[in-house]
Amino acid sequence: MRRPLEGRGALVTGGGTRVGRAIAEKLAALGADVAVHYLTSEKGANEVVAAAKVDGNKAVALKADLTAADPAPLVAQAVEALGNLSILVNSAGVMGARFSADELWKVNARAPLLLTEAFAARGGEGDVVNVLDVAGVWGHWREHTAYCMSKAAAAEATRCLALKLAPRIRVNGVAPGTVLPPEGMSAEELEKIRSRVPQGRLGSPKDVAEVVAMLLTGPSFMTGQIVAVDGGRSLA
Repeated sequence: MRRPLEGRGALVTGGGTRVGRAIAEKLAALGADVAVHYLTSEKGANEVVAAAKVDGNKAVALKADLTAADPAPLVAQAVEALGNLSILVNSAGVMGARFSADELWKVNARAPLLLTEAFAARGGEGDVVNVLDVAGVWGHWREHTAYCMSKAAAAEATRCLALKLAPRIRVNGVAPGTVLPPEGMSAEELEKIRSRVPQGRLGSPKDVAEVVAMLLTGPSFMTGQIVAVDGGRSLA
């Protein structure tokens, strides 16, 4: 298998579960050394690390609370563990009624900003990819105002940082649509959602990971762009 990311170190936040895990696994498969951040998904993070090491990659699991006053030390820990760091994927995110507006803001908007600033401060060139949400970029959910607000802020930070850090660092975003619907959703509800997707199916974490890989290995003349991975639903 071609390994276009060989020799590059990548920090993936939220890399122990769901979309973040798929991204970390994809980058490792493409040859990147990976620092897999987690808070509660230690088992998943360690599984990603073990598989990456089997393939000959450097890999480490790093625990950190992104609601902390300063999450930036996570970047320094990744550099120390991998020896180099030229990719940052801000994938960690929270959603739902059990999270306060403050928690949503700190994890979904503030952490990507502070981590990207720390990533830029390390020197050298690199790539940042922010995992956003179509609901916070092109759509609106009346039941999730604080969540949409946090993702909208992260989308604007993606664009602003692309300007600020160019040409040394590219900053792009990927905005998933209906990927991994909440547990407990009825078959009827799932079918209702699926029927609204032009592609005729729900998305998967692998769909998102493939687009992240494209942003990292494809045309280098892209920065400040946000790519929807939603089967065309945002077009409606």
